[in-house]
Amino acid sequence: MRAEGVNRKRLALLAALAWLTLGCGSAHDYGPDSPYFRYPEGSRLRLHTALEVPAGWATLRLQHGRSVAFGAVQEQEPHCILEIDSVRPLPQRIEPDRFDIVGVQRSVSDLAAASGFFIPAAHADGDLPSQLFYKTEFRLRSARQPGVRRLLCQHDQLAAGAGLPRHLTLAEIRQTLGERFTLELPPGR
Repeated sequence: MRAEGVNRKRLALLAALAWLTLGCGSAHDYGPDSPYFRYPEGSRLRLHTALEVPAGWATLRLQHGRSVAFGAVQEQEPHCILEIDSVRPLPQRIEPDRFDIVGVQRSVSDLAAASGFFIPAAHADGDLPSQLFYKTEFRLRSARQPGVRRLLCQHDQLAAGAGLPRHLTLAEIRQTLGERFTLELPPGR
């Protein structure tokens, strides 16, 4: 009975991945409401208020328009990770700036975990991943702050009620970043 459930989950996951692969390979021009939207050249990320990367870290997590501590991120909901190029013993400040988006890459990565207090044994004891992150990575560049490297926006698509696995839409990313950032598209987009 358990093997049958695992096989059904595996088939559903493979079907979803096949559907995504076929969808991504087409010549369609998906609009900004689509998780397959192709961010145009000339897109930018504008930071309106200064941010502080905690001491001993090179990343800052953002969710619902706020900075969130590493262990407090609700991974099944959209969240973004801003990354800089160095870890230092003191907090590091990122000043308001406009960052050119010099590349966008989408990926899917899984995480397999051992059974424990926070991980249901049904996922951890099988050969399926316990988390499946759909990631959109924006590589950033600024002449004033060259140490700011990238913004990675993602969510766990194996969470209960996540529906068909997909990448975040432009609107979901903007909502996650809140009023601190503006994800700008070139005029006419």
